[in-house]
Amino acid sequence: MSYFSTILDELLSQKDALDDALFQPLITLIDRAPHIFLAGAGRSGLIINAFTNRLMHLGYSVSAVGEISSPHSRPGDLMIIGSGSGETQRLIHQAQLASANGVQIALMTMNADSTLANLADCVLTLPASDSCQPMGTLFEQTSLLAWDSIVLALMALRGENNASMKQRHADIE
Repeated sequence: MSYFSTILDELLSQKDALDDALFQPLITLIDRAPHIFLAGAGRSGLIINAFTNRLMHLGYSVSAVGEISSPHSRPGDLMIIGSGSGETQRLIHQAQLASANGVQIALMTMNADSTLANLADCVLTLPASDSCQPMGTLFEQTSLLAWDSIVLALMALRGENNASMKQRHADIE
């Protein structure tokens, strides 16, 4: 068996554990939030930045935590965190600050008993811990597909399509 096939088999093993209904609470929070802050660290941070970009394409007011253009938080805003372990100290600190400011916290993780999960108002747990791939790779891959699934659901909810989203794509590149 090729390594590529092994990876695809692992990803397919995640399919049955992730029913669309599991995404609905997070979809609702996203669609109602006045502003959405997104955060992650390492490779999970790269994945959540891709999701941040798609939310912007959908017309949501979004920012990546730590970027210089990120606005002041307000009660009712939403912070979405991607963290496999749920124990990254920087993310815990950011979640605590956001929560103290009245910001709702949503988390995608593989550790439902983590510090971040205990701080979150909404937790989406991915069963991606058992893998032959190194250091959380299956979580990162699965989370990318989960975020993209949420994008498709939001597209349907908002009546968006590729053409409407492309109107919000960067044009000064």
